[in-house]
Amino acid sequence: MHAAEKSPARIEFLISRFLYPVFFFGAIGVALLAIRNGWNLGTATGAIIATVALTLIVIEAIFPAKTEWRMTLGSFGRDLKYIAAGITGGFVASYVGGLIAIYVAGPGHGPFAWLPLYMAVPLAILIFDFLQYWVHRWMHETSWPLGGFMWRVHAAHHLPDRVYVLMHPAGHPLNDLIVRQALNIGLVKLLGFNAEAIFIYAVITAVGGLFSHFNLDVRAGFLNYFFTSTELHRFHHSADPKESKNYGVVTPFWDIVFGTFVYRPGRLPERIGVDDPTLYPRSEQYWRVFMLPFQRRPRARKAPDGITQGA
Repeated sequence: MHAAEKSPARIEFLISRFLYPVFFFGAIGVALLAIRNGWNLGTATGAIIATVALTLIVIEAIFPAKTEWRMTLGSFGRDLKYIAAGITGGFVASYVGGLIAIYVAGPGHGPFAWLPLYMAVPLAILIFDFLQYWVHRWMHETSWPLGGFMWRVHAAHHLPDRVYVLMHPAGHPLNDLIVRQALNIGLVKLLGFNAEAIFIYAVITAVGGLFSHFNLDVRAGFLNYFFTSTELHRFHHSADPKESKNYGVVTPFWDIVFGTFVYRPGRLPERIGVDDPTLYPRSEQYWRVFMLPFQRRPRARKAPDGITQGA
């Protein structure tokens, strides 16, 4: 290999190994700086998310993990439909929901309002992700009628056959209202975490969400045991029910505890999406996808342990 050929390979290697920790912890650092300097937390949240999103979009266009997962003109048009229609998914949901949570929290008067940031943020992540984990897992694995409805709400996000940063908003509006907004904002009011803790939590959630759908061969190493990185969430989108686990949104802690942790270093899923696409509308058929939760569907997938996933 000539030197000119080695240079892009070296750049891709460095990006795949170091981009995730640098941006992830860099975003947390900027968030802490915003608190220290008294910046507007809503503006800071938007600036951090926009900077990370635009950077990742450019990088995945140059160094895709799989060329067939690249964003196309057609898939971009589909994504614009979901965003323009007000789907509160992906980074839009994280920003809006996080912003609301920040202002709902206010000065904080609940049982956890007194906690310092280094205790409040990890506790918020563990509590919120515990509930999100079980709602998310319930959506995939529960077979009784309400569980079937929940899967059809969530299935819209699994219909795309490729993963990249801007496909994150693809999904049903009810999905993010249930999984993110109701849980996050409701718990903020009940538990009373202060605005600064919720701000950092919102930044971690948003940046993690952007990286989770990143079309780059990210290698996060030991960080995969602490945060739900690209390597972990990519398998959640696998069309193979044996490996489409990893229900944690921010951390894999509860996946590890409850036995749904899937980490296969150096390997990518063979196929992204649902196991039988013929049972569902195509992801670009927006109105058919929107009506999916309100229509009874055949059982979609059965896990090897006999748990029916979807309905």
